[in-house]
Amino acid sequence: MSSQTIAEYALACVLQHALRLQERRVRDPSQWALSPAPGLVGRTLGLYGFGGIGQALAHKALALGMRVLALRRSDAPLEVPGVARTASLADLLAASDHLVLAAPGTAATRHVIDAESLAHARPGLHLVNVARGSLVDQEALRAALDDGRVGFASLDVAEPEPLPAGHWLYQHPRVQLTPHTCAIGPQVQDALLDKVLQGLDALQRGEAPSDLVNLQRGY
Repeated sequence: MSSQTIAEYALACVLQHALRLQERRVRDPSQWALSPAPGLVGRTLGLYGFGGIGQALAHKALALGMRVLALRRSDAPLEVPGVARTASLADLLAASDHLVLAAPGTAATRHVIDAESLAHARPGLHLVNVARGSLVDQEALRAALDDGRVGFASLDVAEPEPLPAGHWLYQHPRVQLTPHTCAIGPQVQDALLDKVLQGLDALQRGEAPSDLVNLQRGY
């Protein structure tokens, strides 16, 4: 339901960082100077998780000329032509200019981004988290931001939520933090209502609703 909305948020983060829009903003004539930016064409987008959000984002990134790599839990074929599969998170981190976390928050994914995994990151990696705050070890992220292994982090989620007053994520110069709002929009609310009504209709017919939670997987 919210896949397209979340994918648009993630792409906006990637565009803003790649085009260095904040750095190129001028406030007086002394700042009127050339300011190159790497752009998107030929850059690599890594996707950790390849469900609805990852697939929606992959289509958009490919259309903009990006190389797209994905790592998913299952061995199922990747549904989007042009997306390449990586064998491990280490490989994904090493190859990505921008890495978007789009996997569910489960025991298996808790702190999957930690000091050990970040040691493989391409220097200057842009990390985008639109999944759950639990995927990231925030202290390991802080160390990676401070030493430059991670160049920037665009986060719509954190742990806990809301973060307490004075938390370092509010103030770090290499972090953009939004309050878990990337899935919010009128189109999402309409789609949610439709899903609920379809589920109730299925129950009335004695059928199981679609998209049931798998309790073993946790999503």
